[in-house]
Amino acid sequence: MIEVPSHNDEVRKKPQVVMEYNNIMGGVDRLDQHLTNYPIIKKRGKKYYKKIFFHLFDISLWNAFVLYQKHGGKYSHLNFRLDLVDRLIERHGTVNERIGRPGILPNPLRLTERHFLEVIPATEKKLRPTRQCFVCCSKRNESGKRIRRETRYFCPDCDILIML
Repeated sequence: MIEVPSHNDEVRKKPQVVMEYNNIMGGVDRLDQHLTNYPIIKKRGKKYYKKIFFHLFDISLWNAFVLYQKHGGKYSHLNFRLDLVDRLIERHGTVNERIGRPGILPNPLRLTERHFLEVIPATEKKLRPTRQCFVCCSKRNESGKRIRRETRYFCPDCDILIML
């Protein structure tokens, strides 16, 4: 056992083996420790090249976060990753114009916001009116035909119908 001063001026006893490991340990062990916090890799993925890609992507995200912290960054690791995802969606979120109802282009940023659904109000002709769901209209079945689903709910802020 070795006596070691702690951060609050107390003396603690630790095994010598632990102290030798901590002195010799490099950045690789710390990197592996931090990569387990927010893993991208799925455990049961069958394609090895996807696992390698996402592991390298995780490492590059951690390295970017370390550089961000060295230059005075204020975010936590989670907030850094979430902000990065928001910026990637904002910059590279492409929209296929041929999917969905005509005349409505979905905004990728709306996927990150909260939606407060309301029931479509009754009209003179229908007591419970329905319209096509925006999400379901973009899906296709096995034969390639569009799936038609109707819903009674919509988000008044973005005026898009959502299936519940």
